[in-house]
Amino acid sequence: MLLDHFKLALKSLKHKSTRTYLTVLGILIGIAAVVALISLTQGLTRAVQAEFEAAGTDTITVSGGATRGADTLDESDAEFIKGLRGVKEAEPILIQNSEVISGDETASVPIYGATENLFQVFPQYEILQGRSLRDNDRANVILGSDINRNVFDEEIQLNNRIDIKDTRHRVVGLLEQTGDPSNDRAVMMSLSQAQNLFDKPDEITLVYIRPESNYEVSEVVETIEEELEDRRGDDDFSVTTLEQILEAVNNIISMVEALFVGIASIALIVGGVGIMNTMYTSVLEKTSDIGVMKSIGAKNSDILSVFMFESGLLGLVGGILGVTLGLSIAKGVEVAVVNYFDITLLQVAITPELLAGSLIFSILLGTVSGILPAKQAANLDPVVALRNE
Repeated sequence: MLLDHFKLALKSLKHKSTRTYLTVLGILIGIAAVVALISLTQGLTRAVQAEFEAAGTDTITVSGGATRGADTLDESDAEFIKGLRGVKEAEPILIQNSEVISGDETASVPIYGATENLFQVFPQYEILQGRSLRDNDRANVILGSDINRNVFDEEIQLNNRIDIKDTRHRVVGLLEQTGDPSNDRAVMMSLSQAQNLFDKPDEITLVYIRPESNYEVSEVVETIEEELEDRRGDDDFSVTTLEQILEAVNNIISMVEALFVGIASIALIVGGVGIMNTMYTSVLEKTSDIGVMKSIGAKNSDILSVFMFESGLLGLVGGILGVTLGLSIAKGVEVAVVNYFDITLLQVAITPELLAGSLIFSILLGTVSGILPAKQAANLDPVVALRNE
């Protein structure tokens, strides 16, 4: 019986193809927008999580506060933190912005002063070409991956010279991409070299901390906050973790996703109204047919099923086309962003849950939109319906 109802609904849609196409278009646009946006935002979330995991979500950062200036920490703070319970590594970093001159080009980029141990304990810093830092380096630097891609037009190669604060430096290494724009745009040198260059003896901007594996990150953070405040006599510093930053980033992405999906849902509402109008028109056109069906024994439930199948089919067709179009749009955006903007972080996430959920939602939307017209058709008086002929 249900198969017969399905065949009748399919036959009805074929007979009014132009109206069917226009009705399906509303669902198609809405589903396509939702699928494209969700697949892109989910892909971005996965990529961000992968980058943070590669960097180590257990990484803790201690930075100076605004009470006594930007660089409130010194190397003794890093040594003190390194001796605290639960701390495995504590690496001091000095960060300063400066103009870098390469040939005829000048750009302002962050300069990182770090120890050679940074490259051994933090996996996000990998050497692509050349070598890593040495504590005894005096005029050698390492370039982040974006220096050659987005900062300078002319590529800087190993052993090339660049000028920082009127001092000539030799490029001894090139970094792999870390996914963090601040790292990828940075020029790195030894900590002592940076302190001398910027006349900041013993000063550091932040401390990268790796906790012991048998300690909870929150426990180590609490220890650092309490002990460092006692030592300094003030809480003029901040302690953050990559896990906290990742949570904040995911929350922002989720809010943006919800906003976009909410906007795209307007098209779905319009599509649902379109299906309802189409079904009301279908009921009017088939009034006499409904009368004939009822006169030969069709029940109200049979009439209801035929029209519900018809509206559900409209939703299904719109959903299939919408999913196909949405994935195509998402993939096109990914390719365009990667090829033209060189942003490899944006990726499309195609999951069975997204595909199945989109199709189920489109079928439900079509079915629900057809309930009122189907009820109207089912409740028609057969005598009145036959008179319409």
